[in-house]
Amino acid sequence: MRAMRIDRALIGQRIIIRNYEKPDLTFLTGMWLDEENGKYLSDPVAEYVDEVYQSALDTLGESKLGYYLVIALVDTMEPIGSFCFFPDENKRVYDIGYCIHKTYWKRGFGSEAIALVLDWLTEQGAEKVTAEVAVDNVASNALLRKFGFAVEKKAAFKKYHMDVRFDSNIYSKMLRP
Repeated sequence: MRAMRIDRALIGQRIIIRNYEKPDLTFLTGMWLDEENGKYLSDPVAEYVDEVYQSALDTLGESKLGYYLVIALVDTMEPIGSFCFFPDENKRVYDIGYCIHKTYWKRGFGSEAIALVLDWLTEQGAEKVTAEVAVDNVASNALLRKFGFAVEKKAAFKKYHMDVRFDSNIYSKMLRP
């Protein structure tokens, strides 16, 4: 089985979503492991990164379980965020995750990224999309509701190797009846 990669970049008005490449790791970990930027992610802060976690980071581009993508500005190609999605075995249901760098918050980049990914998933024949979001992450909860996602169930998750737990909403959206 090959690494999961999209067959073409997803190009929007202001952003492009492309496959992750090894040189992107420094930007991504700087964002994900940052105490403020990664607050509601399951990723730990930098001091809790261990050998197992680092190995997972080092092999992101080889993942056979999901797609790891970078969100960049169209005009400069500067990375501003990440997007990932994980299909079920039949590629009918995809679980998504995303993160925008804090210097780009509240500018609509998350909306543009979700719209591009939902269009691509629909083209691929996906029937349903899910996403888990910390209840306290007001912005991300509002963003998913804006795109017609509804809470399917309540859950909880912990940050990797940290004693930090979040109650969460598991959202879903049907793409096809």
